[in-house]
Amino acid sequence: MGLTELREMSPEELRERENDLRESIGRLTMKRNGKRLEKPNELRRVRRELAQLMTVASEKAAAASDGASE
Repeated sequence: MGLTELREMSPEELRERENDLRESIGRLTMKRNGKRLEKPNELRRVRRELAQLMTVASEKAAAASDGASE
């Protein structure tokens, strides 16, 4: 999922996606620890997407608080 798609999502959708990504990271980490991870780059991709999502969420929160204080 690209940054433009993330920026178009509502805060509720971002929270849902964050929960899904965190679950995926947990599953992939367990597989990696059990030496059963078929695609090692998958864990890296999911972590990167989570970081991007959290950045977009914080940008939206900052924009909302700036708009509310004026």
